[in-house]
Amino acid sequence: MFRAWLPRKDEFFALFDQHTTTALLAGLAIRDALTNLHDNAEAIARVERAEHACDKITHDTVDLLRSSFITPFDREEIRRLISRLDDIVDYIESAAHRLTLFRILEVPPEVVELASVLIRTQEQVVDMVKMLRTMKKNQEMHDHVKEINRLENEGDKLHRKGIAALFENGGDPLTVMKLKDLYEILETAIDCCEDVAQVVEGIIIEHES
Repeated sequence: MFRAWLPRKDEFFALFDQHTTTALLAGLAIRDALTNLHDNAEAIARVERAEHACDKITHDTVDLLRSSFITPFDREEIRRLISRLDDIVDYIESAAHRLTLFRILEVPPEVVELASVLIRTQEQVVDMVKMLRTMKKNQEMHDHVKEINRLENEGDKLHRKGIAALFENGGDPLTVMKLKDLYEILETAIDCCEDVAQVVEGIIIEHES
């Protein structure tokens, strides 16, 4: 009974870390699926397994929040953080489903580049979320935020370039719309990484003030 009153910071931080590293596995898997479109069933299955694992971690976090009297930071911020983290992997799974649903067997190189930018952004998220354990507002935090913003801009440029090329090349309209959808989902996943960075930065700044 009294255990719920005790500080359980490590449990929350462990769940956050598990979520980011598992979501990164999904990011790696979607890039594998995009680089081997004719034989990507195993890679897509990896995305789905990672997404299901992240769902469980999210549910475990909410359950822990409900059962804990003391939390490492504001309850609403915990809910917001785990929700934003889950958005990333949800969009990655959406991209994987599009490959199967639309039977996409060829993509422009910019799509694979966008997936690579997503992975690099997720790697920054993994490192930044770990900083919640110390709650220190320092140069390292600012460097992560800056790099995530830079990668988000890089993703935006690839997205715009890719969409423009789709319409300029005058391809089959149905194929154009399928690829446009894929571009937008991957770009949104990168945007979600930036959302996580803003949440983490806000928590750390609030904790320091």
